[in-house]
Amino acid sequence: MSRFLVTAKERLQRGLRFGQMLIHNTGPQQMAAKKPPAPPKVVKATPPPPKSSKPPKCPGDNKDMKRKPGFFASGGQHAVLSDCPKPEGDFMKAWSAKNGRYNLILISGVLAAGGSLGFALSSGILCLNWNIPEYPYTEDEMEEFEIEEERRREEKEAREERHQDAVEARELGIRRRNAKEAMEREVDLMQRDMDGGITDAELDELQRLAAEREAFELWEKDELKRLEEQQKEREKIRKEKAKVKAERDKERDKKRKEKEAQLEKEEAEREKAREKARKEREKAEKEKQKEKEKAEKEAEKARKAAGY
Repeated sequence: MSRFLVTAKERLQRGLRFGQMLIHNTGPQQMAAKKPPAPPKVVKATPPPPKSSKPPKCPGDNKDMKRKPGFFASGGQHAVLSDCPKPEGDFMKAWSAKNGRYNLILISGVLAAGGSLGFALSSGILCLNWNIPEYPYTEDEMEEFEIEEERRREEKEAREERHQDAVEARELGIRRRNAKEAMEREVDLMQRDMDGGITDAELDELQRLAAEREAFELWEKDELKRLEEQQKEREKIRKEKAKVKAERDKERDKKRKEKEAQLEKEEAEREKAREKARKEREKAEKEKQKEKEKAEKEAEKARKAAGY
């Protein structure tokens, strides 16, 4: 209880002090508000200083002034804005000069690179594999390439013929199957016509089926004739190709035999030259041996004459 009374007493004293402070602060303000406002004082404007021909210089502009170590141009130990370098002259003129120089360097570099690339391509030093290089194939290899190319061409033609035959046979089979179904329908209608009669729609269908059957018979006859002629033409072309191939093989065999005969002749000539060289070498060795024996005999005679 005593603690509660002490706390209440402290709060009361604090409130009284705060009220006195407010009264002390607001009293002079209310008194000042009741007084009329004083007229404003008229201050004469000071004339601006005369413009000098030379603008004021910053302390850092004087380059001749010697600075103490550890001090900036402004005289302080810390840098200020006046210590920064100030640009002088026309910015656009300086920028245009630098940009023109850079553009000249860029254009000269591009021209030099293009000229170097063009010179390298024209001289053949730089190969970009645009075309197939000429490989030094032998005649036998070229002949093998031709044979392989002919074989591939024949296989391609045979494959195309088989595909064409399959397509034509499929079309013929489909039309024959449709004609067979139409024939069964036509026979049914004819049988019903003979038994008890048919309607006008069925009669029109019967006439249409008869016309389609006749057209299919004509087409089938022409198609079989065309296939037969096509087969004969293929046989004729195949015989001509076989004849051309036989002639080409005969020519190749002839060239091969001529080449083999030429090689045998050259080999015989080389063998003859080797035999001749061998005989000359043996003859030279015999002469050398004879000279050696003769020199030994003369040396023996000289030793005997000398009394050794």
